[in-house]
Amino acid sequence: MSRTVLKIHKKGIIVLPKWMRERIGADEGDALIAEVRESKIVLEPLRPRRVRLGGRVSKIVRDLKREELELE
Repeated sequence: MSRTVLKIHKKGIIVLPKWMRERIGADEGDALIAEVRESKIVLEPLRPRRVRLGGRVSKIVRDLKREELELE
């Protein structure tokens, strides 16, 4: 485990060193999950889950367009 001292700036801003961001694969603008465990703050990158819809979305869109045309 690598450790470093960080300072809390105005408005609670904490700057993570580049080596830490690289180590967890976080880039500027990425979302992090912050969790308090006992007296520690744990940060981890938010990795959205990808869901495979297997063509269902295109069928739904096609059906909706067809319905829309019928209503005109």
